[in-house]
Amino acid sequence: MLAGSELWLLRLMADRGRALLDADTLLMVVEEAGELRVPASSGQGSVRRRILPLHGSALGALHAAGSPRHFDRPRGAEAAWLHELGLEARAALVEPLQMAGHGSGLVIALRSDGGFRDPDARALESFAQSVAQRLAAERSVEIERLRYGMQARERERTRWAREIHDETVQGLGALRLKLASARDLQDRQALEEAVEDVLEGLGAEIDGLRHLITELRPAALDDLGLPAALEALARRAQAIDGLDVKTEIDLQGYDDGGRLDAELESTVYRVVQEALTNVGKHAQASSATVEVRADGAFMWVQVTDDGSGLPPDVEQRASERVEQGSGGFGMSGMRERAELIGGELAVRPADQMTGKGTTVRLTVPLSGRPLTAAQGG
Repeated sequence: MLAGSELWLLRLMADRGRALLDADTLLMVVEEAGELRVPASSGQGSVRRRILPLHGSALGALHAAGSPRHFDRPRGAEAAWLHELGLEARAALVEPLQMAGHGSGLVIALRSDGGFRDPDARALESFAQSVAQRLAAERSVEIERLRYGMQARERERTRWAREIHDETVQGLGALRLKLASARDLQDRQALEEAVEDVLEGLGAEIDGLRHLITELRPAALDDLGLPAALEALARRAQAIDGLDVKTEIDLQGYDDGGRLDAELESTVYRVVQEALTNVGKHAQASSATVEVRADGAFMWVQVTDDGSGLPPDVEQRASERVEQGSGGFGMSGMRERAELIGGELAVRPADQMTGKGTTVRLTVPLSGRPLTAAQGG
């Protein structure tokens, strides 16, 4: 099945192809799962049927022929595939589309007045080759993106497994040994003291597991939405790292009381989470500010601290951590998350004059992003 980026590319290329051929209508037809689909079209003609069987249809027979066709005043059997699509044309050019191991298709140009000449046929052939090359390049990029995402998720799973093993499992094991040792002493007072210690230790382990679960998927993000989840994140940074974290969140210009789409909410949350984690671990800061604002066109997310500033080789360090498979998502992970939603991440000193402090800024275009209904409590 075509990915979203591939569909966008085909629609863009359909507009360009129609202009190149000076055609009234241009169609992109692709083979998928035993069917012929029309995922992209440009021009005057309104395609009434966008899915046809690969076998048993006139369009399927045209596809199976696998050769360029030039129709001038198509009638009868020659026009059957046009009727299947709900179209009419004075002239038509059909060029096979080969998609490098990912199936095949057709590029079809139609004119309602006048005909096509040999230069038009050669131009359509070159155009079809260009479409195939662009699709192959887009799929290569998509495969690399998926591969990176899988590697990043594996690194995250490794980190969670290590934290559970090194902290929770070992902590529970130590508590078990303490209880067993007190039991074997057959000293009631020692046993009571051990029970009190173990109860206190269990409380700490439960808090640790709750923190880990929140990092995996914060309940507030699902139940209450982005503002409440970010405020909870700020409170947790204050409690754990001793940071004075201020939040300034204004989304009324965009969502008008509704919910942002889940992918956008999750990305914003993770970028703020990673930025605050970096502040707590590395920045030597006493305070930070989380700002989230939106209007009808863009969302801006900014985390600023008053710490020691960025190391000079911060980008190189981030790249080396990714190549070595160490650490969490870090800088590279934040950039990857931003790119996946069409956003841009910038990291710079908070004070340009002194280089002190750090500002992490995420900018996301909102045009075309969905809204979900507000959830009741």
